[in-house]
Amino acid sequence: MRKIKTLALLLLGTVMMAACGDNQPQEKKRPDVYYTQNGKKITITPIKHASLQINYDGREFEIDPVCSHVGPVLSYLDKPKADFILVTNKQLDHFDDYAIHVLTDKYTELIIPKDIWYQMRIGNVMENNMYMNIGQKSVIYCVPAYNISKKNAKRHPKGRWNGYVLDFDGFRIYIAGDTEYIPEMKDLKNISIAFLPVSRFTMDLKQLRKAVETIKPKVVYPYHFYNADTAQIRHALQGTGAEVRIRYLR
Repeated sequence: MRKIKTLALLLLGTVMMAACGDNQPQEKKRPDVYYTQNGKKITITPIKHASLQINYDGREFEIDPVCSHVGPVLSYLDKPKADFILVTNKQLDHFDDYAIHVLTDKYTELIIPKDIWYQMRIGNVMENNMYMNIGQKSVIYCVPAYNISKKNAKRHPKGRWNGYVLDFDGFRIYIAGDTEYIPEMKDLKNISIAFLPVSRFTMDLKQLRKAVETIKPKVVYPYHFYNADTAQIRHALQGTGAEVRIRYLR
């Protein structure tokens, strides 16, 4: 009976979402479920801004967990301990040592840029173009993330910080981090899902469209988008061939 009631509520939420638009409360933390070619389950839960929770076949991945540096304030105490924590950069909307502490146990693998390691003195440093085979047909690739425009080049310098590609049995999730449209995106192949930033410090709508046209993901999640008009984001991506999923990732 409980399963039937839960299914009914989920269906009702889907109908309400279609009728009311993107910014409804039911979308804020609604998980999305995908499957690899061999039937392994991937659950993606948007947390906020650039923070994501991904579960692949029972393994927990936390991306850029942040408690209080960007709203809404979260404790992360309701989350399971992470098998892997990945941090893209040292800015406070991506890096929070307290959130890392809360999510870490003795088996957690922390993956970070070099400058965070110098601060924390723990974890595994990954730099651009490195990769890590983590078993269960899974690989983490570290890819470039930086600004190319003169006005923002010093904010996210080339070579300092990271984007990541999570390859789960051939199902590839690109987490761009703080970046503009960069030439290295042409090297990203067979991307199933792309999380791409939209803001005045990362990609504008023209760059976002160019990134999607270059990467050709099946599904794109705009994230890190603050108060951007989600209708404009959808309009900018019309005709790219990617399914656009708007979640509460401001």
